[in-house]
Amino acid sequence: MDNNKNIQSILREELEKEIPSSQIQLWPAMKASLATGKRPLMLQGENMNTMKPPGISRAAISTLIAIALLALGFITPQGRAFAQSVLQFFTHAKQDYYPLQTWQMTPPAQSTSELPFKFSVQEAESLAGYDVLSPVDIPFGMSFLGASYDTQYHIVAQAFGSDARYIELSLLQQPLEYYQPCGDISNYCDNVLGWNLVGASANLETVQIGDLTGEYVEGVWSLTAIGPRWEPTPLVKTLRWQTDQMVFELVGGNDLLGKDDLVALAASIR
Repeated sequence: MDNNKNIQSILREELEKEIPSSQIQLWPAMKASLATGKRPLMLQGENMNTMKPPGISRAAISTLIAIALLALGFITPQGRAFAQSVLQFFTHAKQDYYPLQTWQMTPPAQSTSELPFKFSVQEAESLAGYDVLSPVDIPFGMSFLGASYDTQYHIVAQAFGSDARYIELSLLQQPLEYYQPCGDISNYCDNVLGWNLVGASANLETVQIGDLTGEYVEGVWSLTAIGPRWEPTPLVKTLRWQTDQMVFELVGGNDLLGKDDLVALAASIR
């Protein structure tokens, strides 16, 4: 993602609203300052009053300064950390019950006897082309069952459990440039990390993972014969967070793993 291009677009739109280009041409100087990583001269506190062009309101100048500060904030490490902290990884649906969806009526693809988690971490890493991270300590009684790689969405998933037939913990990671929320429940979503919709009654909790902020929720959509139903079962626990490069998800599927356990696991990933 090109942060500078996004910032430029925001600045252009907001500047044009507050200060039409016919009245003032501040963008070239601001663009040059942002490109070099320096603060715009108007924000350095020197001769502030002399910078105000005729006919421009004090409110317009204040808005311009606020926009510039916001833009600068989001291109610094501290600003990116703040942006990450306010990002929502889950979205509440409008309700907990939906009628049968069209995509549910589509016959499922033919099943295969091939195990989906057939790769080692090193093999998945080679296929993905990026560093695959894993928990330093796997929960007691569990072992690494294997990894998979989704070539379409570039997701590496790792499975852990006490038995190859029962996955009790999974870890997924995806580069940020491929992360895309799926949106409305009426649209089928095969992008696992894009499936961010939770029931209207779901209890979303903000958690701290070291310097990062994540979101935690308990429950799962049950795809019944009469439509999707949100089941607030504590058996399925999901934790999501991101770094400046990756989106991560930990899913616990047994009674022994709680919120604090998932947070501790997330913090230990290397």
